[in-house]
Amino acid sequence: MPSPLPARLLRTRRFAQRRRRVVSALERQGFRLDKRQHELIQLLSRAISIPSVRATGGVYVYGPPGRGKSMLLDAFCADLDKTVTARYHFHEFFRAINSPAEHGQKQSLGSVFAQGLERELTGIKILLFDEFHCVEPGDAMFMAKLVKYCQEQEIFLVTTSNYEPEKLLDDEYFHHLALPTIELVRSTFSVFELDSAVDYRTLDAPAEMRREGYLAGTLNSGYSPIDESSFDSLIEIGYDQIGPARYRGSTIEISFDQLCRTRRNTADYLTLASQFTCWHITSVPASHNMPMDEERRFANLIDVFYDKDLEVHLYTQDRLEHLGHRLHDTERARLESRLAQLQYSEEATDRITK
Repeated sequence: MPSPLPARLLRTRRFAQRRRRVVSALERQGFRLDKRQHELIQLLSRAISIPSVRATGGVYVYGPPGRGKSMLLDAFCADLDKTVTARYHFHEFFRAINSPAEHGQKQSLGSVFAQGLERELTGIKILLFDEFHCVEPGDAMFMAKLVKYCQEQEIFLVTTSNYEPEKLLDDEYFHHLALPTIELVRSTFSVFELDSAVDYRTLDAPAEMRREGYLAGTLNSGYSPIDESSFDSLIEIGYDQIGPARYRGSTIEISFDQLCRTRRNTADYLTLASQFTCWHITSVPASHNMPMDEERRFANLIDVFYDKDLEVHLYTQDRLEHLGHRLHDTERARLESRLAQLQYSEEATDRITK
């Protein structure tokens, strides 16, 4: 009977096996990994597979949009034990944490958040968190509580961001609110910059990659086959309604006005995203003079479509080349990168009505 492998050798073997599985899974999907992506896979495989490494705070991955951060996070999520692993996008996480259904009438925001963390993360050993960012002062408070909770509960946190830690809440009046989190990340996390100077979302998809989900979407400039006058349905969102719209099965047709010119928020978009997988959004206005509040709502909407991998067809007045001109540079870059993955067409694709 062969003698058992030494613990150190066994851990090394597990780390190497995980790395090979993740690389193989991505290559089967048609991805060609660059040097920095391979280095990050090496780092994450080692950190996740070796308990002594995982005892540190986590891994903070940052870099410009389109470098493959979310893609790699998803690949690791698919390889991990689902019973002790959670994967969240920023918007989805804070919607779950602040679920009104779980609130007491007189609870403070802090106690709601603390209870939400415990509810969502009890039993979790590895948390994969996509789009870690602090744009507003409230974000800084929530992120500080999240990082602290993960350390107290020994949850290994792997997070992606478009921002270097020192650029979180990059506002001279509020930056001090993010400093404790920045210091904690720098002192206890492995911080990795993923940037090979190529935005892969702007490149043509590999021929062997099927265009489905978000990649099956289109941007249709100056043309729409959809008659908004036939929109006659209202859709329930909690205690509210949105519409008029038209829907059949999992396909919805709805105007930009209803989604971005009313007081909608990301929680509303997530609710709708759980009901419809194919979207046709009509009458998207010219981008050069779109107000900031509409730009931000539209950017959040695209974030949700992208993260949920939903098919979206936009019918626009222009090519959205000026979209995001009122947003922070990083927010604009992320929006441009995601829109670049939609197929551009002068004529709309056939509507999906099945």
